Amino acid sequence: MSTHEKDTFAQTYDWVGSWQELPWAHDEPTLFLADICTKRSPGTALDIGCGSGTDSVYLAGQGWDVTSLDFVPKALEFTQQRARAAGVSVTPVEADITTWEPPQRYDLVLDHGLLHNMDPVRYPAYRERIMRAIADDGEFVLLHWHPLYPDQPNGKMGPRRVDRAAIKDFFAPELQERFFAAEEFEDLPEMVGRGMRQAYYWFRRNLSDLHPAELIEQIEATMTKHGVDFSSMVGGLSDPANETGVDDEFLATIVGPGRLGIAHDVPAKAEVPAILAKFAAAAGAEAGYVGKLLRVFASEQYGNICISSARCAECEVRFCKRLRYR
Repeated sequence: MSTHEKDTFAQTYDWVGSWQELPWAHDEPTLFLADICTKRSPGTALDIGCGSGTDSVYLAGQGWDVTSLDFVPKALEFTQQRARAAGVSVTPVEADITTWEPPQRYDLVLDHGLLHNMDPVRYPAYRERIMRAIADDGEFVLLHWHPLYPDQPNGKMGPRRVDRAAIKDFFAPELQERFFAAEEFEDLPEMVGRGMRQAYYWFRRNLSDLHPAELIEQIEATMTKHGVDFSSMVGGLSDPANETGVDDEFLATIVGPGRLGIAHDVPAKAEVPAILAKFAAAAGAEAGYVGKLLRVFASEQYGNICISSARCAECEVRFCKRLRYR
């Protein structure tokens, strides 16, 4: 981290008399945290750039074991003061996320506005630490500013604005967007760029990327369960697209985020072979076999499972978007 970057934040904390005076202070917990707290039991949480402490204190109040991380000591003081006042405790850590060594993996990782205030030179280190910190079944919540209109410049004081596609690309393929929401602010001080869209992301691990061989096994198990002799079918294909009736466009849909999540966006048809080759290599499989297997799986004449009107109730593929959140 540059001295200028650290000094800028430290000076802001020195100027204010209370956490409420911080420019980034917020009274309510970050969007999606309440949903996460209702959907899973309390576990370990890491609040990166805890700032005024609102989210750390909220999560601790919900029973989470919270680590509050910030490189500004005053931020940790505010967070601890508020935790004591609320009758809860947090574990404060004074550190820069890009150089910190996570001592464990966390069920929930939260970034309420740190990334969009960071020097881009530190993005790779940030990303690497995030991936190391999130448990395989963990959640990642991110707040990030988007441009209010195309090519909008950043304000003199930042934060940096990037669009949704750039955020998804940045965390792909390891993380997969579960929910997204945004709120528009049209009239902000000139120093921060007048307007912006404040975006909220809820990510989870992309299980198709994390366990590629298991995804193939789930597809094979589904067809075996329904008496589909997929091995003979795959072996007998000489012109897979025409014989199965699954054209390249539909195969791209199967590969995309709406179904198997092998790709984080629906790819162009020409991109599918390279995507499947990379996936197959990670799974220890042959690319040609994987491509044929997916066409059989999606063919009404062959596997008759992952068809246009998908038979999800009869499918064993837990990594598919249509099933993984039910």
